Amino acid sequence: MKLTKNQTLFLAFLIGLLFPLFGWVLEFNRLAIDFSIEGIGQVHKSNPVLFILNMLPFIFLFVTYYIYEKKKLINSRFDNLQTNLLKQTENIHRVATFAEKIGNGDYAYQIDITDESDTLGKTIQNLRDKLYENNKKESLANWTMVGKDKVGQILRLHNDVNVLSYEVLVGLIKYIDVVQGVFYIFDDDSQLLRITSSYAYNRKKYLKGELRVGEGLVGQAAIEKDIIYRTEIPDYYLSITSGILGEKKPDSLLIVPLFMEEKLQGAFEFASLKPFKDYEIEFIKEIAEIVARTIYNLKITEKTERLLKESQEMTQELKENEEELRQNAEEMRLTQEELEKTNANLEEKIEEVNRSQKRLHSLLENASELIAIYDKDRQLKYVSPSVKNIL
Repeated sequence: MKLTKNQTLFLAFLIGLLFPLFGWVLEFNRLAIDFSIEGIGQVHKSNPVLFILNMLPFIFLFVTYYIYEKKKLINSRFDNLQTNLLKQTENIHRVATFAEKIGNGDYAYQIDITDESDTLGKTIQNLRDKLYENNKKESLANWTMVGKDKVGQILRLHNDVNVLSYEVLVGLIKYIDVVQGVFYIFDDDSQLLRITSSYAYNRKKYLKGELRVGEGLVGQAAIEKDIIYRTEIPDYYLSITSGILGEKKPDSLLIVPLFMEEKLQGAFEFASLKPFKDYEIEFIKEIAEIVARTIYNLKITEKTERLLKESQEMTQELKENEEELRQNAEEMRLTQEELEKTNANLEEKIEEVNRSQKRLHSLLENASELIAIYDKDRQLKYVSPSVKNIL
């Protein structure tokens, strides 16, 4: 049975008390006197050593108290050391588990640090936080890069603006996980934003419409040359219809204008049933720059091809006109030659007629008989000169 502190001190005092009592007994026997108060004084006078023996119970008590407290302190230190060692072992185990989780990419794993002196735990936790942030940034950068690559492949595959706008819109809607979107292309001739494609709930929508710059939210984004992001959707905005949700107004709306060298090329309009994340908005803004540049180049290419085609058609028309003129000129030349031949024949015939008339006149003038010529009304038209001789 383990003694208490008081029991231990009392026992030490009793043991120490045995020594002076034993000395008193020996001294009483040596002096052969009776035990009494007076006798106690007499034996102490006879043997002063008894005074020292009388101090032994208190010395034993003090020494025992000192040893007890010292042992208690040692035990306390040992217990503290053992407790600290156990804590350190547990901390090392927790930190090792924590480090293993981090090594496996589990940055969401938490470790509770209750001891401010746990430097290793704090260091590992700070390392986890930095690794988590770096991994988050790397994941977002990779997500953005993959998205850009997908859009880039679409842009490389299509040269038709209408087809390209639809494929880009569908790709973006699926990648950022929104429910519907509209792609507007700016018509440089009419100065209007025209809907070229629309998509909602995995289905192509055949929306028709056009907006002036400054008209509606899309026109406002175009004139301000900046995105419009709203989580408070106007009441007039088109509600989203699905078989699961019924009719529901979107929770957020993102409109991003497309500009290339300060020239408006079009606009994106996305509606979602959840708020857009910051990195999603930045991603769409970066994609908008790429798409705007592609649309600008396609417009330039289309205009160049149109002008080239018109030039070729005009050249062909000029060639055809030139050939027609050449043929007409040849026909005119042939006609002129024919006319010249005809004129020559006609002149020759006229000359022949003139000669015939002269011969006839000469015959009529020199005829010895009377010759008279009447017209159809029996009017006398000519009488030969020989009539004078007859008369």
